[in-house]
This record gives sequence, C-alpha cells and structure tokens, in this order.
Amino acid sequence: MNEKNNEITANGFVLLSRYRGAIMGMAAIMIFVFHAWLIVIPESPVSVISFFHNAEYFIRKVSYFGVDIFMLLSGMGLTYSIKKDPLPKFYYRRLRRVYLPYLVSLTASAFIYKWSFLTFLGHASCYTFYAVDVNAYCWFVPAIITFYIFFPLYFKAFAKAKNKLLFTGLAILIWLALTLFLDGKIRFDLFGFTNRIPVFLIGIYFGHLAQSEKQIVFKAWHYLILIVTLAAGLILYYAYVFLDFEFILPDGKLFIPNILMSASLSLLVAKLLDILVRRVSVLGKALNKILGFWGAMSLEMYLVYICLLIPFFGKFVLALIGLGLKNHPLPVNLIVFFVSSAIAWIASLAFKYFWKLVELPFKRKQTQA
Repeated sequence: MNEKNNEITANGFVLLSRYRGAIMGMAAIMIFVFHAWLIVIPESPVSVISFFHNAEYFIRKVSYFGVDIFMLLSGMGLTYSIKKDPLPKFYYRRLRRVYLPYLVSLTASAFIYKWSFLTFLGHASCYTFYAVDVNAYCWFVPAIITFYIFFPLYFKAFAKAKNKLLFTGLAILIWLALTLFLDGKIRFDLFGFTNRIPVFLIGIYFGHLAQSEKQIVFKAWHYLILIVTLAAGLILYYAYVFLDFEFILPDGKLFIPNILMSASLSLLVAKLLDILVRRVSVLGKALNKILGFWGAMSLEMYLVYICLLIPFFGKFVLALIGLGLKNHPLPVNLIVFFVSSAIAWIASLAFKYFWKLVELPFKRKQTQA
C-alpha cells in the first residue's frame, strides 16, 4: 500500500475503497461457490450434522449475491475513473477491460456449443441479452456494459445535486415505481438485470462519500447496525427463496436482500481487513494480497465458469472421481477452484500483454511528441 493507503481513517467508505480489490476477490470466490461447490457435509438424521449440511447448502445458495457486490464496487470505482479521464478514454478503458475477455469467451463457447454465426453475433452485440433472454449467455457482461454506457449521464446529474443522498433515494424510488409498473408487462428475466440497478446506484453514492471532504466517522454502533443489517438480509433472503415470501416485489426480484447483504458485508469486511492490517500486519497484508489476486482477475474467473466450467464440470468431476475422489467432495472443490483460477490467471496475463502491445505504438508517439 502507498502512503495514502497507510493513513489511519475512521471513514468506512474510505476503507471500502482501500480494500476494494480484496473484496472483489471475496465476491469472485462467492460466485465460484454458487456455481461449482459440491456439498461437503452429507445429509444425516443426526440433528447437529443436518444443521451444518443445511447451513452449507444455504451458504452456497446465498453466495450468488457476490454479483451484487461486484455491482456495488463497480459503481463506486466509476466515481474515481470518471474524474481521471476524458469521456472517450473513460469508455475505452471500461470496454477494453470487459469486452475482449467476453469476446474470447464467446468464441470458445461458439466452438463448444457449435453456434451459428448469427447466434454468435447476437451474443457479441448483446442483442440476445435485450431481445431474447437475459440469461442466454453471461448476463453480467452486457449488464455492466449497460451501466458503463449510462453512468456518465447519471453521474453528471448526481454531481450537480446538492443533497446526493436524497438524489440517490429518488432515483431508486423511480426505479421501484417503474419496476412495479412494468411487472407483468415485460419479460420476467429482465428483472434479473434491472434489480441490480439500486445496488449500483448505492455504490455511486458510496464512492462520493469515500471522496467527500466531510469528516465521516464510523463508530462501534455503526458496525453493530451493519451486522444487524447483514443478518436481516440473510433472513429475508431465506424467506424469499425457501419460504416463498413476497414483499413489495414478487420472488426473483430480490433487490431488498441484495442491497442489505452486499452493502453491509462489504463495509464489514473492509473494516475487518483494516483491523488485521493494523494489528496483525503479516496476516492482514497477506490476506489482502491473496484476495486481491482473485479480485484483479474476477471477470476472467467469472468467464471461466461460464465458458468452461458449466459445459465441462460434470466430465471434470467424473475424471476426478475416477482418480479415487468419489467420496471426497472437498478435494474435488479445491482442485476445480485452483484449476479455474490458473486458467483465469493465464487469461488475465494474456489480455494484459495484448493491450500493452496494441497501445505501445500510441505511447511511443506520445513520448516523441
């Protein structure tokens, strides 16, 4: 960490920005757990074992809100990026990071699934996402590209607002009113995308608070509220998913637990990491770097799951079972995770050096000028 990052601060939003990479890594691991984790603790008539089995199953299920953490932190990160670069460069840097990995993943999937050129083009242009089915292929990328496109316009109005909390609240209320109005009038799968709008807008507000000159102090009771908020989000998620509970919006539009869990957990983890870095320096810095490693390639991890893990997961697990791991799901989980991580890391390096080569002539021209 640089000198600025070593400064002690009581502002939880600054800590969230400081440990953003590590929290992205945590979210990437959560997405892996949701997509690929095999249940380790077996079902059992013994009540204690049964409890832990159910708890593990719930953790796997709820880990999907790692996507909402991505959205929250993306909104936050954009508030920094928009101030650094002119608009054309802002768009270029965003699309450079997202679209090339997506295109490579699409190309690999086209061969795996033997798509026609029109099918490939539909996914590559994001037409299928909007016109056919949000979940047709890797919905996260078209969704985040959409947010990138509209962010500068929203942020321009947000920056002019005197009361940014009120502005954010009104924006979410407008979203809610439109959602209620459109319920039953548009494809249901579209809500899987639109229900991430509130958490993205909250991320923008968090980014503003992290950069605010106003002194914001998080005290112990703030973190207690965050713990209660996280618990409330988990309970509400359980009620929505397992008990068919509906509140304001029908099941499938889990924007309330999404917001409660992603915002509270992110702030709590940021504080925990900061405590570890300050008090158990070796452990804290190591954990920050390890999680940051996965955070730096979180998009590649996600695309590996979609492109390779989903079509070949069954065959890969069968191969591991053939090696004697039939009744050992934990080693299978770890092997799948580290193999996926290795592929994602190699891909991230390839993309990094590809763009360095592409941009090298332009940098030479700038140096000569």
